[in-house]
Amino acid sequence: MANHRHLENSILVRKGDLVRLIIDDCGFDHKDKEKLILLLEAICSLIFMEFVEPLEAMKSAYYFFDPDSDHLVIKKTINNNPPDTSIDILESGFVKLIEHANFKKLTWENVHQWEQESSKSWGLNVQIQQEEFDRLLMYYRGDTYLLRRSSKWWKPWKKEKIPTPGFSRFAIFVKMKPRMKDDSSTFSNHVILKLFKDIAKNEIPMIFPGAKVRLNRIDQSMIGYPIITGLGLLLYNVIVGILKLGLSALMGITIWPLALAFGGYGYRSYYNYVTKRQNYDLRMTKTLYFQSLDSNSGVITRLLDEAEEQQSREALLGYYCLLKYAPDSGWTTTQLDDFIELFFNQHFEKKIDYDVVDCVKKLQSFGLVETSNERLKAVPVGEALTKLQSQWPQRLFGKNLFSRFLK
Repeated sequence: MANHRHLENSILVRKGDLVRLIIDDCGFDHKDKEKLILLLEAICSLIFMEFVEPLEAMKSAYYFFDPDSDHLVIKKTINNNPPDTSIDILESGFVKLIEHANFKKLTWENVHQWEQESSKSWGLNVQIQQEEFDRLLMYYRGDTYLLRRSSKWWKPWKKEKIPTPGFSRFAIFVKMKPRMKDDSSTFSNHVILKLFKDIAKNEIPMIFPGAKVRLNRIDQSMIGYPIITGLGLLLYNVIVGILKLGLSALMGITIWPLALAFGGYGYRSYYNYVTKRQNYDLRMTKTLYFQSLDSNSGVITRLLDEAEEQQSREALLGYYCLLKYAPDSGWTTTQLDDFIELFFNQHFEKKIDYDVVDCVKKLQSFGLVETSNERLKAVPVGEALTKLQSQWPQRLFGKNLFSRFLK
């Protein structure tokens, strides 16, 4: 079975485009095409129904941790059972959800490495403190290179596009620790979910709550050099004045000019510092504004939609390739996996690492494939339609979205 570690499992094609490709490629007559379309629609609909219950469960689990929620809370339930507000349930549900969407986990070691590299391309020295987080999960999808505009310090007027390692998608699950023992503020009780697109690795430290931007050495020197030089010249003039006029005469003449000079240099340094910090914050805000995809409950909805779309595309490709191209003896899972990767690359000019195991499990659960001597064969379209129609009432009314309220 092919295992390309540098490739992604995600099939980044619209479901409608994939169906159009299948219909144009199948070579069936009009009547058989209609049956095939009905079958593909039924497969997608059944997979969609499977995600209704996880969506409701995740929304319910996240409700009490959502900083954006504006729903009313029941003051008192009939059986006086308190709502389930366990963050462990929310975290485990989030992990299952994001893994279904083909995201991969990251660790703190990665963040510390990017934290050290954060100032190389952008001049932003971003520092974060691990001990400030109560819960932190980081996941990515699509390890790639992104073009970023940067300039050399000796040629600040010339911007160049530099390939920078990054991720197509990056998601975080964050809960901050209370800042004090009796801290019951809204911020410490909430869970923050964020989803970003096309974000460079050295930009990732910016996205965490509480990230602090520090001035780099060049900017520190640009702020510190004028005040040090000015104070040095001021002290030189004072010493020369003392030698020429004497201490008492000099103090009587220069007390107010000295005070004004010290105050002027202090204000100038403070103003330069504030201006630099504002420029840094503006650059960080502009960067994250265009990279942000979703926040909080929107992340759950988007990830569930992507997971459902991904499973649908896998099932459609798997069934069609078995139906159209497999020999009468069928294919092994390895042969199916290799053919689908070649088929996809031929039509979309993109290499993928197809997840044949999940696809086969899904098709077998629907009864759309038969297995004989470890070889897979697709059930004919008419018979497959009959099987899915018989499953429809059971899958529709077998959902237990609110059964937990009976406990």
